[in-house]
Amino acid sequence: MTIPTAALSSVLLRAEGLRTIAPRGLSPLDPATCRFAGRAVTVRYLPLREDRAAALSPYNEAAPFFDAWEQVRAGDVVVIDAAGREDAGILGEMLATRLQRLGAVGVVCDGGMRDVVALRALGLPVFCRGPAPASSTAGLMLVDHGLPVAIGGVTVLPGDWVAADEDGVVVCPAASWEKAKAEVAAREAIEAYVRLRVEAGEPVRGLYPPTDAVRDAFARWQEAGAPPDRLT
Repeated sequence: MTIPTAALSSVLLRAEGLRTIAPRGLSPLDPATCRFAGRAVTVRYLPLREDRAAALSPYNEAAPFFDAWEQVRAGDVVVIDAAGREDAGILGEMLATRLQRLGAVGVVCDGGMRDVVALRALGLPVFCRGPAPASSTAGLMLVDHGLPVAIGGVTVLPGDWVAADEDGVVVCPAASWEKAKAEVAAREAIEAYVRLRVEAGEPVRGLYPPTDAVRDAFARWQEAGAPPDRLT
């Protein structure tokens, strides 16, 4: 499932007043595979503290590191708060393979990724701060999961919907998702109609953003069977 993030962002702003919904500084690891939408499952890292390093290390099987990834279910988006560390490779080939096997549809991480050639070959969509050869354990420690996190200046709650495409990532509150999807579909339909009129040579003034008159014309056009040669 995908949903255009530009339209979703506009709908959430106008209908819900939500402005802080698009994480900053993230880009797709592979632009060819960057479209997804799913419910957020969250993982949080903190800067490494030496007295806690052994207890939270992946070499300690009792560390929360392992349960954090096993929480993922089919259709989830894994949202990882990595404190904005561009030099930390949060996921590599093994963890990414496991997440894909569990059914994750995408990863959004406020940090780096390693083994990027292998990650691209997997086809699991990843938004992050770029490649990073160093392991996350060099400067970070995974402390918890299933709690609110901050990604690129945006708060993400477990269960929020996260959508991504070529324009970036948008976070939608769970309670707003179904209504937002319907409004996005309606917006996309009328904009497709407006685009036909612009392509036919009409000026944008009074046409876009759609006025009530344009919406009425669109409704009549739909009722007439959407004839391509009779737009008004």
